[in-house]
Amino acid sequence: MPSLGSITLETTTLFGIAVETAREIKAAPRAGGRRSALISVVFSVIALESFMNEMTNYAQDWTDYQPSVEGPQTVLFAQVMVDAEESHARRESKFTLAKWILLGRNTDRSGQPYQDFALLTRLRNDLVHTKPNQLFVHGVTTNEEAHEDLMKRFRNKNILANDRDSGSGSWTYLVQTKAVAEWSCKTAAHVVNDLCTGVPQNNFKTVLDFVNKAFQSHVATL
Repeated sequence: MPSLGSITLETTTLFGIAVETAREIKAAPRAGGRRSALISVVFSVIALESFMNEMTNYAQDWTDYQPSVEGPQTVLFAQVMVDAEESHARRESKFTLAKWILLGRNTDRSGQPYQDFALLTRLRNDLVHTKPNQLFVHGVTTNEEAHEDLMKRFRNKNILANDRDSGSGSWTYLVQTKAVAEWSCKTAAHVVNDLCTGVPQNNFKTVLDFVNKAFQSHVATL
């Protein structure tokens, strides 16, 4: 039976990498070509995956030891999250299920932080499964034309590279900014906070609060 003092969480270490990388980018917020920004994007998502996996593990440990104390929500969370992982459920689906089980609330998929979470996940997937750039003509084709879908997805966020001439050939150049790196970290922190806030008090809730405070303290340094 683990105590809070004995818990070692890779989640916070992985998230720390994302935040530290974003913080160390020395450039204007929307200057493109800062390749380390991609580290923040990828590790923000990795940290969320690790968060769900580690929280599932701790929920299993405590419910195996004292299910009557932890309560039915924690027991059901452990069972459903194991099933979700084995069935290769989408990240967004796991967090939606977790929120419904632990908080008794549906996720507003048209609101925040779900919309940014879905966008962050898609950006990570696009990077990991990168497709060729669209054909363009230097000095003629604009970023809006060459990367219409990407620009549309990030419209009104004002975080993509705005030094357009040098980056019109590569869509990844547009997301290599300090602003995107910081947005990725803050999105991950918002997702964790949204899930952890309001869970009934028990040992599992204590761990959730511990992790949530770590996430929030990390992003406070940005």
